[in-house]
Amino acid sequence: MRKIILIQHCQSEHHINNMTGGWTDTPLTDLGRRQAELVGLKLKRNINSEEYALYTSDLMRAKQTAEIVGKHLNIKILEDMELREINTGIATGKTKDWARENRNPRNFDGFDLDYQEFQDGETWRQFYSRVCDCMERIFNSESKNLIIVTHGGTLGYIIAWWMNFQTEMLAEAYFSASVGSISVLHENSFKQHTLSVLNDTSHLSELT
Repeated sequence: MRKIILIQHCQSEHHINNMTGGWTDTPLTDLGRRQAELVGLKLKRNINSEEYALYTSDLMRAKQTAEIVGKHLNIKILEDMELREINTGIATGKTKDWARENRNPRNFDGFDLDYQEFQDGETWRQFYSRVCDCMERIFNSESKNLIIVTHGGTLGYIIAWWMNFQTEMLAEAYFSASVGSISVLHENSFKQHTLSVLNDTSHLSELT
């Protein structure tokens, strides 16, 4: 029975310096590095690392989290740019103030799968399609369990992929997690896809 451990990257400079997320490429803060150490220590205590392959988004904040976790588990990291957050197009590298003033107008207030927030960026439909294609490729090419270090939006959509959400279902539900959190997906004895842990941050308690 396969298992997927999802790690949301730890605190990044964009969380504290008013920069946009998405494809803006920022490193971990000192706090983020401490968070990643605690993630790695928790996994070292709880899993047999020989049973896992470790994948990460290639953006710095995810890659640096994965490098620290991989050091504790003695696993090499495998980078995949398809695990990136949603592509924010021309907002990449810009401040949140700039983004608020330059996002495309919405047609209505609800969630719109085909809304492209920024020129040259992805719609939510395109983002989910990318995440699903990426996960199908990784899951089917690996015989081992997976550890995946990624971003908040991507993590939520990986869970939706695992739970077999049709694209239109994304307008009705979303899975939210926090920086440095651990979530766990696995197959049960009936071959059902389960979400057994969502947004576990107990390992970060000593930092609060």
